[in-house]
Amino acid sequence: MENDGNIWSASFRIMKKDAAYVLAYCAAILIFLAIQETMEMTSGNTIALVFASMILAIPAHLSVLSRLSTAEAMRELHSKDPRYFISFAFRTIALGITSCAPVLALIIFLIGGALGRTSVIAIAVLSLFLFAALVFAKWGTMLPAIVMQSDKSFAAAGRRGSVSFFYTFPRLLLSFGLMSIVHFAAVAASVIWLGAGEYFFPAAGGFDFAFLVSAMISTAINGYQIIMSAVILSRAYLRAENAANINDLVPVEPI
Repeated sequence: MENDGNIWSASFRIMKKDAAYVLAYCAAILIFLAIQETMEMTSGNTIALVFASMILAIPAHLSVLSRLSTAEAMRELHSKDPRYFISFAFRTIALGITSCAPVLALIIFLIGGALGRTSVIAIAVLSLFLFAALVFAKWGTMLPAIVMQSDKSFAAAGRRGSVSFFYTFPRLLLSFGLMSIVHFAAVAASVIWLGAGEYFFPAAGGFDFAFLVSAMISTAINGYQIIMSAVILSRAYLRAENAANINDLVPVEPI
């Protein structure tokens, strides 16, 4: 169980320990991007990325919550509930839609105002980070609940969220907000320094290796971000469950 240290160090340890899952996630994303480019796909991106993210998210939750090795814990989870993967995906998408709904309403409201397009986009992005942190802090423990085979309903997650909210919310702001800024800056820097284009297979022919490196950097940072979010939600789940049993065994670690 990865319950020692802050969220940064714990996430890095899990990333090293579960390197096989990290590589599988990175490979899945890169293959999907190449297929998307080749087939000129324009729909289904979000759902495909959610399913790919679960390659990392579920093992990361298990690393925090289970005393077994990740592979053993995965096998045990599958034997108990073969449909856990679909349940995890459905609830992740539901939480994402709930996060996006107020942002969409805000965008519709702002478009009618005097703000320019750049300002509207900036406000929308910042609002998405905020609402995502709020929604996942309140109901996000339904995801580790699936892994632990406990009550995964919105009502139960809401009760747990009420207990752990002030632990979870600021840390999710770091995971969703700060890590997204780091991700954008790293990708922008790699594009500038490496001279990467926009496609694996440019119209002029050949293969853009600089774009591949840029995509690999992007995917690695995203992977770390997914693991960090899983660590935060799993620790929040443990705090809420222990508090409910009047046995708070999970100390508040520094951010």
